[in-house]
Amino acid sequence: MVSDILHIFREYYILWIYSITLFVALWRYPRYYDSPLKFFPLLLMYTLLNETFGALIYRNEQIRLIFSDYYSFYNWAIYNVYGIIFYLFFFYVYWCYISNSSHRKLIVYGSILYGVASIINPFFQNFLLESQLYSYILGALILICLGALYFLDLKSKYDKWFLRKDLLSWLSLGVIIFYLGYIPIKILRHYEVFLAPGEAIVIRNIHWGLILLMYGSFVLGFVLMRRRRTTITV
Repeated sequence: MVSDILHIFREYYILWIYSITLFVALWRYPRYYDSPLKFFPLLLMYTLLNETFGALIYRNEQIRLIFSDYYSFYNWAIYNVYGIIFYLFFFYVYWCYISNSSHRKLIVYGSILYGVASIINPFFQNFLLESQLYSYILGALILICLGALYFLDLKSKYDKWFLRKDLLSWLSLGVIIFYLGYIPIKILRHYEVFLAPGEAIVIRNIHWGLILLMYGSFVLGFVLMRRRRTTITV
């Protein structure tokens, strides 16, 4: 098991950016421990463990979620659960930080819509065996819109679209860059557009490059941030 994990970290270099981001998030924790982002390190830790476990399932036939030899390497279930938690966490964070009442209502409506889509999607795609494409894309589009609403909120408050020392500005930038780039890849992968080995490697590298950009933006946010206490607006 240990040797498998070490091999995965050597082969999947993207795991290191998750580890570095988690380390920096914990280092800067005193600056946001009393804000809605206080649970973000837990999400980062969950991301690292989830990706590692997913790789273990894919590589080691002795570790499986489905007790069938044919589906032994299928790990979609853990990624489908992860996607739901990831989206809902950010929906909650934006609801806490955005002060515009109309925008906050949109966050609630978007969250409900995503919740309904997450319940319906398994009727069309097996939750254990397939990526939940429809709810994933909907959640990504909602998250992009919420990031844009946050920048609008900053513009109305500070007459600036982006605050260099604001952690959520950097998180929003990273999330928007990633999902704008990855949504087309997600759709094309689902419909098996990239079947040739060479194409698959190129697409994987683009995917990992988008992850590096997103988590690099997260790291910059933690390094440059100033302490900002934010409570929930009701």
